Amino acid sequence: MLTLEGYIERTQACTSEEELFRQFDIFVGSYGVDVSSYHVIAENLRAIPLEVGLVRQTFPPDWIKQYVEHQYSKIAPVLEQSRREARPFHWFEVDQKFNLSPRQRQFLADLRDAGLTDGIAVPVFGPMGTIAYFGLGCVDDTLSLSDEQLLELQFACLQTHNRYFDLAQIDQEAPSKPLSPREKEVLSLVAGGLSNNFIADKLGISENTVDTMLRRVFAKLCVNNRISAVLKGIGSGLILP
Repeated sequence: MLTLEGYIERTQACTSEEELFRQFDIFVGSYGVDVSSYHVIAENLRAIPLEVGLVRQTFPPDWIKQYVEHQYSKIAPVLEQSRREARPFHWFEVDQKFNLSPRQRQFLADLRDAGLTDGIAVPVFGPMGTIAYFGLGCVDDTLSLSDEQLLELQFACLQTHNRYFDLAQIDQEAPSKPLSPREKEVLSLVAGGLSNNFIADKLGISENTVDTMLRRVFAKLCVNNRISAVLKGIGSGLILP
């Protein structure tokens, strides 16, 4: 079994995000983790919509389809609780921490019905005042982990979060080429969780125009995805809290 120290060494040697997450899957898999997700949920104490902050996930397609159809991102109790926690906790312990609504209880029931019978929520605090959430789940089994193992997983998640920021080149420096007022407006709407077609409707422009403007924003910010653009926009003051 790869040690935490060995995992950190491997992540430091990674030269791409894909390689980083491949190493992550191998490491957490040795603890019995089958699936995982990684969300950036806040930056500089500003909450980031879950639709924007999702960096990657390996959950079963059927569960993802159900998650989207029921709009569970708006009420997901495990993610909400992770904003209040500093230590890892089991997903299905969340109903012991606060009173769940009927929809939130249905969320947990549907999670079990999808075969995700146990999981660990791992909150981490990283660069640029970020808060991130790692969901580590197993299928048709339980995660019997000691306190020491939970701490090891949390350190591994923190290392992954920090290394992701290094590889994605997300920093708080203003772009060398300033964004136009319209580009800032589009970036703010992305940060609000709007998709390209909703942005197009709101601004009265075509979806292709929105896509072109976002590509220019990515180029100016030296990023290649929406979450990186939002994080850099907030960190550099282009998007005000």
